[in-house]
Amino acid sequence: MGFFSLKEVCSVCEQEVGLNRNRIADKKWVCPSCFKEANLKKIGTNEKAITKMTVEDIKNAILAQKENKAELENFNPTKRIGKSMEFDDVNQKWLILSSVLGKRNKSTVYNYSDIVNFELLEDGESVSSGGLGRAVVGGALFGGAGAIVGGVTGQKKSKGICTSLRIKITLNNINKPTVYVDILKTEIKKNNPIYKKAYKEAQECLSVLQLICNQQQPTTTISDQQSTSVADEILKYKNLLDMGAITQEEFDEKKSELLSK
Repeated sequence: MGFFSLKEVCSVCEQEVGLNRNRIADKKWVCPSCFKEANLKKIGTNEKAITKMTVEDIKNAILAQKENKAELENFNPTKRIGKSMEFDDVNQKWLILSSVLGKRNKSTVYNYSDIVNFELLEDGESVSSGGLGRAVVGGALFGGAGAIVGGVTGQKKSKGICTSLRIKITLNNINKPTVYVDILKTEIKKNNPIYKKAYKEAQECLSVLQLICNQQQPTTTISDQQSTSVADEILKYKNLLDMGAITQEEFDEKKSELLSK
């Protein structure tokens, strides 16, 4: 059929696409309804252009939206930071609020375990950072979470104007490795109370993110420590055996004794 034919069929729902259709991979079409249901924009998803997205990609995007809708319905925030983020500590979930209205109806829900690292960017430059296996480094953190910093980054002179303040969060997701929390998007003087409030909000977000990362760290139990201690002891006696300081019989006896503890 011709490019302007109204009878082209959507490759997802198999309904006529009309004129407000979108071309996807393999010279196929997707209708406005499926396009909206998949929450697509002109650039596609996961940095893939719509013209490169397959029917399977579209179906997966629709499924992801349905699953996220269910997640939002079950999301019960136990902590909210300004109009930036909300956290459900019971279900170990978090989301980024609308930067304008602070609403969650179109937010994506993530797991605590999705967080790899994060950093505060001011005018595109890293100010503070932290994450798994790291201490927070940067400006002093304060607010409800009260995490402690590990140091100070850089010695650059502070400018009197801020044009953007955002948090970059790296996720354990190959399809969507990075998300941003926009705290400030307009030019403002740093001595303005609005900037100071926004900076405090950003730092509190970082504090909570670091506490979440700290909770994800594996802990060493007493049994783990005992196992390590026994292994070290056996290795010590094995070295004595290799040196000829003890006999094989003595080594076997000591090894059995240690393993029986």
